[in-house]
Amino acid sequence: MHVVGMAAEDAFVILFQLRSHPAHEFMSGGKLERVGAAPSLTLNVVTLGEGDVGGRLAAPVDTLLIHLPRPALDEITEEAGAKRIDILRAPDPWRTRDPVLERIHPLLLNALSDQEPANGLLYDHWLLGLATHVAYRYGGISLPRRLARGGLAPWQEKRTKELLSANLAGAASLREIAAECQLSPDHLSRAFKISTGVTPHQWLQAHRVDSAKTMLVTTRLPIAEIAGTCGFSDQSHLSRVFSRHAGSSPGAWRRQRR
Repeated sequence: MHVVGMAAEDAFVILFQLRSHPAHEFMSGGKLERVGAAPSLTLNVVTLGEGDVGGRLAAPVDTLLIHLPRPALDEITEEAGAKRIDILRAPDPWRTRDPVLERIHPLLLNALSDQEPANGLLYDHWLLGLATHVAYRYGGISLPRRLARGGLAPWQEKRTKELLSANLAGAASLREIAAECQLSPDHLSRAFKISTGVTPHQWLQAHRVDSAKTMLVTTRLPIAEIAGTCGFSDQSHLSRVFSRHAGSSPGAWRRQRR
C-alpha cells in the first residue's frame, strides 16, 4: 500500500492515466472515498484548495500530472474576456476521455525525457495551449465577448487601464499609451470610449477618486497630501472632482465612514 498526497494551494491538477489503474481510495476536500478503476488515457481534475488531497494506492501508478495554478487560469480568462472560473470539473471523474490530451501527451512526455534537448519556448506554448483547452472544456468558459464595433481589443483595454492607473500623479501621455496599443491617440480615445463608455481622462479621474477614497478610510493623512498622491493638482481640485463623483466633499465622506 502506497500513500501519496499533494499540498493544499489555490490550484488544480489534471491526473491523466498513462495506463489503467485499479480501484483505490482517494481523498479530496478532506473526504476519503473509494473510487473505481481508472482506464488508460482517462483523466480527472482535482482541486488542491479544498483541503487534503491524496490517495492510498495498492498498485503502481503511471500518471501524468498537469499543474494549473489559479493565477494562470485567471490570466487565460482575462485574455479571453470571460468571467473568472470558480472550479474545474471533469464530467466523468477518473473516466473522462479527452481527445486533445490523448494526442498531445506523447509530446509532453518527450519534452520531459532526459533525452530531449530543452526547448523552453516551444514547451511553454504547448502548455499554454493545453491550459486554455482545459479552461474551456472543464471550466465552462463561454465564447469571448464580441467586441463593440470600433472598440478596443481586450488586451488593448487592459493595457490602457494598466498604464493609466500605474502613475496617478504623473499619468502617461495619451500618445505613449496609444503607442503601446499600436494605435493613434485619436483612435485610442474613440475606441476606449466605445469599449468602456467613458474617455481615458474620465476613467482616470474616477480611478483617482477611488484611490482617494481608499486613502481617506485607511490613513490619517491630510486631505491635501492625499490629493497630491492621487494625481490632483491641489485639495480644491480633489474636492471638486470628488464631490461630483461621491456626492459629498472628501472631508464629509471621511467623517461619515469613521
